[in-house]
Amino acid sequence: MKRCLVVASGCVVVCSFVLLARSNAPKPEDQIVQLERDWLAAEASADMPTLERLMADDFMGTAFGPGVLTKSDIVPSGGDNANRLPKSFLEESTVHVFGDTAVLMGWVLADDKKLGGLRVTTVFQKRPPGWQIIATHMSRAPGSAQ
Repeated sequence: MKRCLVVASGCVVVCSFVLLARSNAPKPEDQIVQLERDWLAAEASADMPTLERLMADDFMGTAFGPGVLTKSDIVPSGGDNANRLPKSFLEESTVHVFGDTAVLMGWVLADDKKLGGLRVTTVFQKRPPGWQIIATHMSRAPGSAQ
């Protein structure tokens, strides 16, 4: 009887630690918002290693031109810093997670208020290296600077 009580007490302690560890783990939605912020910061500072890590090899996106962007447009092989986004921040966002895929829709503002804001939709997928950006669409918000 005493032995069963000791074993049961041990199980309760172990289960408590497991539940506590799970409750302290960051929610996927919070991870996605942080990754979007990391992307904006890396874009503004031309942090190529971070951009390389965040962008999936099969990334595709649209922005202000007629063509579809690829990873090589975001992370040029020569390390070219041209056409970077200005220093910006994620003003507001909504994230939905669907298993190993997440969609963030948000409003991005440049530090320079004259540049206005962007509406963004970014799609992330959880892959072996972690969450990566697989697609994005950016458009100037109505009334924003051109």
